Amino acid sequence: MEKVNNYEWLEFALPPGWIELGRQMIEECEATEPNFEIIDLKEKWGMIRMYAHPCTNKISEIEHKYEKISKYTCCKCGRPAVKYSTGWILPWCDECGTDDKKYYKRFENGQD
Repeated sequence: MEKVNNYEWLEFALPPGWIELGRQMIEECEATEPNFEIIDLKEKWGMIRMYAHPCTNKISEIEHKYEKISKYTCCKCGRPAVKYSTGWILPWCDECGTDDKKYYKRFENGQD
């Protein structure tokens, strides 16, 4: 049976600003490992987190690459993040991260 790539489910798994990152990560994994299957894909600790089978070294490298990218990508719009919310940790750009009820910390030189 041929595998069908339908990424509509990503809108339920990831914040809107990361949906494209999730799609890119899955496609890169599928190109690397033909039998690749996602067990879980979600936001955790302000980054994309993926659990997959088989978990080869190459799949792990791809996962870590996208974890780092997502950490500095606004979770709402996908633009570069300049700060992150504490409590529920998520990265934000200045335009999207304006909720006065949240406490924000700015990234220092692209690093936290």
